[in-house]
Amino acid sequence: MKTKQLIEIENVKGANRVLKNLLERTRTEIVGIGLFYGKPGLGKTRWMTKTAMENGFIYLRLEVNITTKDFLKELLTRLLHKTMPYYQVKGTQNEIYNQILDILQRDQNITILIDEIDYAFNNDRILESIRDMADQSLATFVLAGMESSREGLLKHSPHFFSRTCATHLFRELSFEDTEMVIREICDVKVCPEIIKYIYTKSSGSMRIINKYIDAIEKIARKMKRTELTFSEIKDIINKLEA
Repeated sequence: MKTKQLIEIENVKGANRVLKNLLERTRTEIVGIGLFYGKPGLGKTRWMTKTAMENGFIYLRLEVNITTKDFLKELLTRLLHKTMPYYQVKGTQNEIYNQILDILQRDQNITILIDEIDYAFNNDRILESIRDMADQSLATFVLAGMESSREGLLKHSPHFFSRTCATHLFRELSFEDTEMVIREICDVKVCPEIIKYIYTKSSGSMRIINKYIDAIEKIARKMKRTELTFSEIKDIINKLEA
């Protein structure tokens, strides 16, 4: 399975378009916060990590029990990694925040991608820290979360939500998207019937599509084949699903 490239399906094209608009905003007038959300398994995290890697952005993933200080320490560590890779973050929570703010205020081109933002809904201080950093600098913050993130953020922190100037909903993959993904990343040539089968079974989930691709590649290796038809794999796939 070819995993390096980011396939230009509709979710990716839409996310790239919204991110471009966010980065090209009038920074002195518009706060740089964007929210990208959708059901699990639609490729949000893959888009975030690949986008960060390819553009030199900062990527952070929140965890369920993360504290405000842990969040700030991790963010400062990532901001300093290129110039000070072995720097040990020390100080009070307020001192660490001020160090971060100083860096952001000196470089308006910094872009920070924060995944699993839903975990911050139970910690007002994390959201307040992000809001204050965005308010007091020209940096850009890209947040990603679950399908309910938009409504959850609006309900939990209306003041934060009012600063969100760009949003993008990741949707289930269409048949055309599914076909493109399979054609681009699967190491085995498959017939149209296999593609239709995977699309039906996946319900538009990128995660499930990838699982089927992995299964098909394993079958092909076992059979020592580079091409497969649906009649050849139907019984095997049904056994795997069972």
